[in-house]
Parts: sequence; C-alpha cells; structure tokens
Amino acid sequence: MTTTPRSITDTPQVLVVDDDRVIRTILVKLLRKEGYQVIEAETGEAALEQYQRFTPDLVLLDAKMPGLDGFDCCQKIRQMPTGEHVPILMVTGLEDDDSVARAFHSGATDYVTKPIRPSIVVGRARYLIRAAQDRRALAQSEERYRSLVTNLQEVIFQLDEAGHLTFLNPAWQRLTGYTLAESLGQPLSEFLHPAERKQYRQQFRRTRESTSRCYQHRSRCVTRSGEWLWVEMQLCPSRDAVGAVQGLAGRLTNISDRTRREQHRRLEHAVIRAMTNPADPHLKMRRILQIICGNLNLQLGEFWQPNRSGQLDYADTWHLNTAQLVNFASATQALQVDQDNPGSDIASKIWFNGSPIWTDKLEHYLHGERQAAAQRAGFQAVLGVPINHGTECLGILVFFSQAARLASEDALRGLSILANQISQYMLRQRAESELHRQNQVLQLELQRAADYVASLLPRSNWICPSSGNQGQIAVDTQFQPSSQLGGDAFDYYQLDRDHLAFYLLDVAGHGVKAALLSVSVLNILRKRSLSQADFYQPETVITALNRIFQMNDQGEDYFTLWYGVYHSPSRQLTFASAGHPPGVLISPASSQARLSYLDSDGIAVGMLPEFPFESKQCTISPGGTLFLFSDGAYEEVVGEKQILGFDRWADMLRQYWHSGQNDLSLLLEEVHRITACESLQDDFSVMEIRFS
Repeated sequence: MTTTPRSITDTPQVLVVDDDRVIRTILVKLLRKEGYQVIEAETGEAALEQYQRFTPDLVLLDAKMPGLDGFDCCQKIRQMPTGEHVPILMVTGLEDDDSVARAFHSGATDYVTKPIRPSIVVGRARYLIRAAQDRRALAQSEERYRSLVTNLQEVIFQLDEAGHLTFLNPAWQRLTGYTLAESLGQPLSEFLHPAERKQYRQQFRRTRESTSRCYQHRSRCVTRSGEWLWVEMQLCPSRDAVGAVQGLAGRLTNISDRTRREQHRRLEHAVIRAMTNPADPHLKMRRILQIICGNLNLQLGEFWQPNRSGQLDYADTWHLNTAQLVNFASATQALQVDQDNPGSDIASKIWFNGSPIWTDKLEHYLHGERQAAAQRAGFQAVLGVPINHGTECLGILVFFSQAARLASEDALRGLSILANQISQYMLRQRAESELHRQNQVLQLELQRAADYVASLLPRSNWICPSSGNQGQIAVDTQFQPSSQLGGDAFDYYQLDRDHLAFYLLDVAGHGVKAALLSVSVLNILRKRSLSQADFYQPETVITALNRIFQMNDQGEDYFTLWYGVYHSPSRQLTFASAGHPPGVLISPASSQARLSYLDSDGIAVGMLPEFPFESKQCTISPGGTLFLFSDGAYEEVVGEKQILGFDRWADMLRQYWHSGQNDLSLLLEEVHRITACESLQDDFSVMEIRFS
C-alpha cells in the first residue's frame, strides 16, 4: 500500500487504538474538540492497516489488547518505513511500572496512565504533535540544504584557520576532477595557479581578520588533467557564538567561459583597431601578430601569404626579442616551402588541408634547420589557422608557444573567428586597391574627355566683325570641368553677316557618357545638320533636338539648352530655353545696371517628345551684356548644407559688370574662394556677350 507524505501544514491526524469502545469514544471526542482528525482502530492488526493507509501524526495506543497487543504493535510500527519518528503515546495501567518499561522498550515516545484524565491526554498529544512537526520541518530544511549543497554548480568549501579544506560539496569533483577524499585536509592554495597564490593569501588574511565582511576575487585553479580554470572565489569568516574564528567558508564559481569571452572580445577589439590603423600593411600585420601573441601568452607569430604565382611565402613575423627567437625567425625566412609536399611544414599542411592545427608534436610539422631552431628556442606547442574566404585561402597564421599547452577548442574557435575578420579586412584592402586603380584609370579617361571637350569649344575673346554703323560684338568664355566631368558645352557662330547665334547646354549626369552626348549635340548644331530646324528660329532648333534625343528608361540622356539669335541691324535678340537657367542681361541705366532674366519657360530636351517650345524677343540696349551659364556656376555647396544660389550669383555678375575688367576667370576664382574648394562638383561654364 502506498501512502502520500503529509505536509506540516495539513490538519494533524491522530490514530486512536483501544479495544474498549467507551474509552475509544472518549478519546475521539477529546481530540476532535482540539481540532485534530481522528482515525479509530479496535485491534492491533487494524491499527497497522490504518497506520499504513493514513500515516498519522500521532498514535494513541492502548498497551493491553487481545490479539496483537500495544507493545508488539508499537514495535511493528517502528519497523515501518515511515514509523521511525512518529510519536506514539502509550496508555498503560495505573502505577504499572512493568508496562511503562515495556512501552519504552517497544519504542513508545511517552505514556499516560489509566484512568484517562482529559487534560493530561490532550496536553501530551498537543506537545508530541508540535514536536513531531518541528522535527519534520527541521528534517525537510536540512534535506533542502543538503540537496542544494550537493547539486549546486558552485563549489562550497570550508577551511580551518590554517587554510586546509575541511568541507567540500560534490561540485568540487565535477569542477576539478579531484575526489573529496584526496582533497580534504589539503591546503586550498595547492590547487591554485602559482601566480594567484599571493593574492589568495592576502585575501585569506584579510577575511580572517574581518568581523563579518566577505572578500571576492578572480583566481585560477588546476584540474586533474592539468587544465587551468578561471574561478571567482569568495571568502567569508566563520565565527562561533562568542566571535572566535572557527575558520573560513567560501565558494568557487567557474567563470572560464565568461573570462574567455571577455578575453576574446578584448582581443577582437584590439585586432580591429590595428586593422583600421592607417599604417603600412606589413606594420599592421606585425601589430596583429603581436596583439594575438600578447593576449594568448605566445612567443612568436608568423603570417604566410600566397604570392602572385600562387606559391606560399613567409610574409611577416613578430616575436619576443631573444637570441633564440631571432635565430628561429632567420631560419624560417630562409625556408623554401615545398609546394608539392603538403607535410613539409605546418604552414603548407594548413594551406593544403584548409583546417586549423594545434599540436605538441613539432617534429611532425617542422623539418631541417627550422626544426632544430625550434628546439633551441624551447618551443613546446604550435598552432595555426587558415585565413579563408570561401574556398580561397588568403593566408596562414602560425603561432609558437614555449609552454606545453593542451589543444583548446575554444582558443582555436576564437582564432578562427579572428582569421575570418582578418580575411574580411584583406578583402577590403584588395577591393580598395582595385578601386583605387580603377579610379586612377577613370580619372585619366575623364581628363582626356575633358581635354577633348575643351578642344571642341570655341575660343574666347572673339570679336564679331562690324558692318556699317553697327557696333561690335565681343564674346568671352570660361570653362572649368568638374573632377567627374559634367555635360556642359557651348558655341557661337555667325549665321550670316547680320545674325549671330549662340547657345549653352548642360547634359544631366556626369562622366564620359554625359560628355559624349554634349559633344554629339555640339557637332549637330555646328554642322547645322538638324532636320526640320530653322537655325534663325530658336524654338524650331530645340523642337528638332527634342524629337531626336529622348530620355531613356533610367531617366538619363536629357539636357537643358539656352539658344539665341541676335540680329545686329535691329538689335533684336530672339531666344528660347529648354529647362535651362535664364540668361542674365545687364543693361546700362542712369544710376546703376538693370538686370533682366531671359527665359521662355521650356522643359529639358528629352522629357516630352511633343512639348511646344516657344521663342521670345527682346531689344538689346547699346552697351548691354548677356551672360549665359550652366547651373554648375551657382549650385556649388557653401558651408555644410547651403549652396551659392542663383540670386547671389546674379549679384556677382552685377559686380563683375561694374568692375569692367572683362575677365571671366575672376568669377571662377571668386566661386573657389566662397566655396573654399579647389575642385568643383559640376562643370563651370560661362559665356559673356558684350554688345557695344
């Protein structure tokens, strides 16, 4: 029969066993009045069955019963798994000393005598039940503590005043591999790293002298296998009731994984800082080798890299400055790796296999003078990792240790992660180098294209011959291509002796493609090979160009254009614009110059094939000057976010006109000064037409 363990919070149960029904009834009523649950049994045999079924908190047992008497029943209850500690109150005859002695001998906890006195029975019952509950609570608490200490992942220990281990929980063996039997009685310091023992003794002394304060520090403890584990140690004083030191209590927490992660993060950050330092690539790699060696307590590091022929070369090294290590580095520098023999050296083995290696069998991975130099240097272990990008090996990192070190999966994994980051850096360096090379080629092409465009543009300081009483017309130009080369182009030419045509266009975008489009338009207009265009009528010229040149699906291949034709006898200017900045006409006035903006509200050529472009006319006053320009003249950035702007540019033209210097390079110099930039973001194109 199975029984359910009772909780100390349950209502206490009392088993009343007596063959006398009257006495049993009296006892039941008394106990129920006190709030107890009561179970009855008339015989000893029935009592055993009821006990197994209910496991009561108290047994009230009559000594003299027919069949199985109270004494034998008590003994059998004590033999049950749950009957060892249950309180049994035996009821005996008055002044029956033999019965009392037999009761205690049978295992009774206490006794009462007949005749029954209610107050005595209830008082004894209350006391025994409370005592049993307290004992059970204490046992449960001890069991919880014992289970906690036993199953705790942290090591719990106690030390005597001399620092010897007097208590250890099972976590000690799980942590170190040493059994409790061989560890107890030993000084704790014997299990600590020699470099940590001085700090431990200081903390031990401080804790022992303290009244209640605990001290905590990091340390390293050794395992049976020889591995060193990082632990967090806490020491607390243990004192008796009068304050005398009894020893120390403490705990050890395994923080090896956390410490390794912290060390790897520090190493990773240091390597990243070294990679981003703008130093020579060889100095960077030596610095990376130095950082890894310093963090992992290694004495020498090497970097091997494939050359242009695909052969593995010894590229860089870093080592402590000792004669033996210098000798080893010299032996390595003279090494010729046998590319056809994958086992000729650890670097070539990693090169062929593509997998990390950590070994203390140096004789299998070093040969000849390099092996002998390694023995003289006292190397005990070597490890290496490939620097891979996919299936391509970009290099090999090899490190040597003068201490015998077991292979660590965590260390190899950490080095492999670092090698992956180094591979990303090397790929960026390769990409940046290739980008720099391509940029140089592009700049050369852009410069050649800019020179070609400039060679096609008309000469500056041109004077149109005059006829009769007509005044002269002088044309000056200024062209400064941007670093990326825009799509500006301009030209002027006489249609006949009375008509002068001039225009300026700006292709959207930058680069050779934009320049080629501007040159194509320039050649078409210069040759006047434009179908359905009357070059005396600007709107027909722009309309014809708009039919030929249409914007592509990527939103490219469109341009703005300002085109004008001046009739000298009538001083009439007919003009049309296609999304281009307006021409600025400055006319002499009585007190100051008068500015007029010449625009016909057209859209850029190529945007809408059937757009109705229109021409406008104006009369040019004697002494007037017309400025044509692209938006690159005034859309240069000034400061962090502002641009020069059209209004400020127009004011610059007014001041330039007042100066009378007739040198457009002054405007270019002023733009450079205002923007504080030597190179412009867009082409700078200006045409000045002076009507005398």
